[in-house]
Amino acid sequence: MSIDSKSQLPHISLLRQELGMPINAIIGYSEIIIEEIEDIDSDFEYLNELLQIRECGVELLASINTYLLPINLTNSSSDTTQTINNAKLRKELEKPTQLVINNCQQLIALIEEDFVIELKKINIAANKLLQEIKGLIEIQPQETNFLVDAEPLSLVQSKSSRESLNYTVLIVDDSVTNRKFLARQVEAQNYQVATASNGKQAIQMIQTGSFDLILLDIIMPEIDGYEVLEWIRESPWQHIPTIMISALDEIDSVVKCIEMGAADYLAKPFNSTLLKARLGACLEQKRLRDLESTHIRKLAQANQKIRKLNNCLQAENTRLITELEITQRLQTMLLPKERELNQIKALEIAGFSESAAEVGGDYYDVLQHQGRITIGIGDVSGHGLESGVLMLMVQTAVRTLIENNETNPKQFFEVLNRTIYKNLQRMDSDKNLSLSLVDYYDGTLRISGQHEEMLIVRTGGIIERIDTVDLGFPIGLEETIADFVFQAQIPLEPKEVVVLYTDGITEAENHAGVHYGLEQLCRVVKRNWQLSAQEIRQAVIQDWRSYIGVEEVYDDITLVIFKRK
Repeated sequence: MSIDSKSQLPHISLLRQELGMPINAIIGYSEIIIEEIEDIDSDFEYLNELLQIRECGVELLASINTYLLPINLTNSSSDTTQTINNAKLRKELEKPTQLVINNCQQLIALIEEDFVIELKKINIAANKLLQEIKGLIEIQPQETNFLVDAEPLSLVQSKSSRESLNYTVLIVDDSVTNRKFLARQVEAQNYQVATASNGKQAIQMIQTGSFDLILLDIIMPEIDGYEVLEWIRESPWQHIPTIMISALDEIDSVVKCIEMGAADYLAKPFNSTLLKARLGACLEQKRLRDLESTHIRKLAQANQKIRKLNNCLQAENTRLITELEITQRLQTMLLPKERELNQIKALEIAGFSESAAEVGGDYYDVLQHQGRITIGIGDVSGHGLESGVLMLMVQTAVRTLIENNETNPKQFFEVLNRTIYKNLQRMDSDKNLSLSLVDYYDGTLRISGQHEEMLIVRTGGIIERIDTVDLGFPIGLEETIADFVFQAQIPLEPKEVVVLYTDGITEAENHAGVHYGLEQLCRVVKRNWQLSAQEIRQAVIQDWRSYIGVEEVYDDITLVIFKRK
């Protein structure tokens, strides 16, 4: 199958972003620690380990740029089908990542207080990265390469693999040979591994809270396995299942360990099949206990929340409700009215917007100015009061720019983005907005901005899908976006239909958890394209509601249909 690599670069960008975020965290936090140490103690005992962590991060970043940087993909050969050797990429990433994890776990155990928070953050980032890396082999088990249009790797991992990769096993044994053997056996089951060479180190590492199961040797110098087990049972980490391991196979050793709270017992030499079975059984029991604890905690939180709500002052409740009602009413007041849409001579326009919460974050507007008809649609991240306020700011800014006769798309979006960005900084908000603007004039559509795909139904019911991903950048995410804004011009013949929508429609689920989807939307529009814009809108909404049935809607939904007269 021949695939144009340039058209698939957004997929590679997403993969590079998924891998790059934890790598940047590794580099950033390690540099913070190193700078602080160099300022206060250039002879710090563990400086070399920290420098090694940073070097591993730099090496990882260089690797993903080598394999996943767009210029390297598009210029690598004359062949239009560009592939990435995922096995080689995985090999280059896995070793330095594991080295980061090992160094972090050792440093967390050895450094008493300073820099532990940053080290834990590095450890979390490295473990997340390791999961992504291991996912590189899960796409096509029968192939060594994946095409550049492959789905993001983390999305295609099987459920069982994801669950296994989320568990970390601590191996405690004073024998290097035993630790290495057990580590290989445990890693073969897709679990993450950390090791401790004595009881004291084990207790320090357990207190990091990073482990789901402990394999604990009984006979060790100074602090033996019995003492460590006793400490575990009296500590906040008593919920971690512990499997005792020893050359002793007498029944009294087994009984003593079980009476002290051990989950199970394994005798040396180890039986790989038995080890696998007991690891799986203990971790499954832990999963069920954790699930039960989560339910109990959520129930307690719910009860506490109810008590707090019951104890709240009525005046405070009234104030909050009033704020939401005012914002919602302002949103409704600013939506295009039917009488305005009916006055537009060149187009039939029908819109629909419904919030999932009291205040929604979807935006749509229709503005007519000096012969131009501008139709905007956008989706604010999340919903609630902040999202609603952001939507109102965008509506006002867009109208202001149009009234000021700003027609250059780069300048338009740059000014709009700066305005919204600075307001969001003042609000200390992490919201942002996807936004597309469609200008219609004299039979031509001019599209700018990044949002969902736009559908055009040509004469005869042929669907044309317009991808807007390369036409803009999310509003409010960065201070300047002019370099990312472009415009596409598309002709629109009489009776042809344009469909704009937010992902609340396509991502709504039925009782089986299956999305409504873009394909279903296309089918409905194709069947009804000859009807009026209002009738097409009604057909889509009816089909959508029939599909989801009684299922709850978790996102705002907006639909705009317009048809050239």
